[in-house]
Amino acid sequence: MKKYFYGYIVLFLIFACLLATGCGGFFEESSQSSKNLGNEKVVLSEVNSTETLVSKCKTAVVGIASVGSNFQSIGSGVCVDKNGYVLTNYHVIENGRQITLYLSNGQKQSAKVVWTDPSSDLAMLKTDANIPYLAISGGGYKSGDEVVAIGTPIDLAFKHTATKGIISATNRTIVVDNNFGQSTLYDLIQHDASINPGNSGGPLVNMNGEVVGINTVKVTDAEGLGFAIPADTFKPVVEKISATGGYQTTYLGVFGYDSQLKDFSNTSGGYYVQSVAKDSPASLNGIEQGDIITKVGKKNITVARDLKTALYDYDIGDVVRVVVVRNGVEKFFDVELTSRP
Repeated sequence: MKKYFYGYIVLFLIFACLLATGCGGFFEESSQSSKNLGNEKVVLSEVNSTETLVSKCKTAVVGIASVGSNFQSIGSGVCVDKNGYVLTNYHVIENGRQITLYLSNGQKQSAKVVWTDPSSDLAMLKTDANIPYLAISGGGYKSGDEVVAIGTPIDLAFKHTATKGIISATNRTIVVDNNFGQSTLYDLIQHDASINPGNSGGPLVNMNGEVVGINTVKVTDAEGLGFAIPADTFKPVVEKISATGGYQTTYLGVFGYDSQLKDFSNTSGGYYVQSVAKDSPASLNGIEQGDIITKVGKKNITVARDLKTALYDYDIGDVVRVVVVRNGVEKFFDVELTSRP
């Protein structure tokens, strides 16, 4: 099985080399300029080179130091809203009691967690610092598109490192090891821009300076195999948090996969329900193992990411119609969504 850098084993694997060198130095005050960055949207209408792209985009990228009761972890993040909302990986800040952002001008700022979704390995932070922000891509990225990864590989001495590559493929599904055994990450962007431990949570941007993904995983025994969570997954949440100041992820209570991981039927796509959590909304309303979810509300479910983004459109307490195919017969369930237990 391929080995992956993945955040749920931050203490023992990803950052082992960092801890071995001593993390105290990571938290020293930078001697760089402390000029005010402002909180304007990064506009790239005049970009004509990768150099210009990187110099503008890196102002929206932060290094992240997360300190827990017996660990310290290093990662990256990107500001995606004028109000100081920073998107990163969940595993970067998991169980962190104190979170510090390292800005491109050398300043340090504290941040608090306003949203997490461990199943998507995503989290949103809020800081009072004025940070430029990047727009999120509306989609349309494809294999062959040029991309740039910006982040904090290895440790904070390498803040705002940029690497360039192409999108190698889309809709990749991989299985990774973590503290809970294994997790499946669906519909990822595969790219060959170099990433390393510490890049987790940093942005993958296109040549228009838009965030197309959040870097999360790298194959350790191969070159040029990095993976990013696509913008389609998190854009609805960013918009909700920007508008309301917070969001709580809704919960359906099913676990499964789509046809990219396993050929399960003759249907054109859908989400195969491998198991249903006890007393979950799905279980209480009659959804069963073996059902194929084909629609949630007005959204057709073709791949696993569709189910995740469809649920992000709703709030806790909303009743949504879920359409499934069971033994070739279409069935309808009106499900009240709850919060994750």
